Amino acid sequence: MTQEEVKNRLVKLHECEKPFAVTFSGRKNKSANGTYRLFDNLITINERNFSEGEAGDSLLFYTAMHELAHHIQMTEYKQIGNRSYTKLFNAILDDLADKAQRLGFYRSYSVELEKLIGEAQSITRQIAKLQRELGKVLCKLNDACEKEGVRYEDAVKRGVKISLETEKKSRVIAAANLPESVSADVQEAVAGERDEEKRRAMTIAAKAGKSVAQVQNAGTSRPSGKSGSETGNLLMEKERLEKTIEKLQQRLREVMARLNTGGLRAPCAAERSKQC
Repeated sequence: MTQEEVKNRLVKLHECEKPFAVTFSGRKNKSANGTYRLFDNLITINERNFSEGEAGDSLLFYTAMHELAHHIQMTEYKQIGNRSYTKLFNAILDDLADKAQRLGFYRSYSVELEKLIGEAQSITRQIAKLQRELGKVLCKLNDACEKEGVRYEDAVKRGVKISLETEKKSRVIAAANLPESVSADVQEAVAGERDEEKRRAMTIAAKAGKSVAQVQNAGTSRPSGKSGSETGNLLMEKERLEKTIEKLQQRLREVMARLNTGGLRAPCAAERSKQC
């Protein structure tokens, strides 16, 4: 797969507000399969990290989607900072992967993978069901404790031997009344949302079979205003300056280390005057 093919496929996945470029580095990189550079909107793929053939091309393209997700995250949602791997980023990447799979740009699951995924789904749905049942039993326990004059929190901590945090979460999950098709993590995410409107949006996403990140991001809108707003430009400039300063500081440390080791050191003032 060429870099032109990668770029053409990425363009079909999302209509970006800001254009981006794609380039292949031509080398292997043990620390990263790809990078995204904000100041010039450049996606770089270390294509030699991947084997030749359909499987390698699929993995390479997933890396390209990963970097495109960073581009969308930073230029359209203005989420710029040290924490790049946020819930928003993961939701964007999952949306891209969903569409790429539908278009045939990213490999569909094989029969063997589907079987294993199905087994894992069954287990996590059972966990979700047990969470709901635990919450219902705890509600009954609360009523029984009141009748018998026993402190409910004591029965939970010393009797059931769970934390009060788990107790609260289980009762909220039981009250959420979500379908049995959702996973434990999705169920917990929806039940834990306090905003009623956002929780409705999350419930719809959960019933549609979306990932945890997609469910968590449901109902989240982009920042108002154009992507080229003053605030957005200042945030991007701040990010560029911070990265430049960090690189310069690192280079300064390397230079000072070389001067202080291996017989290399800066001449003192007296030595400099003798050389003149």
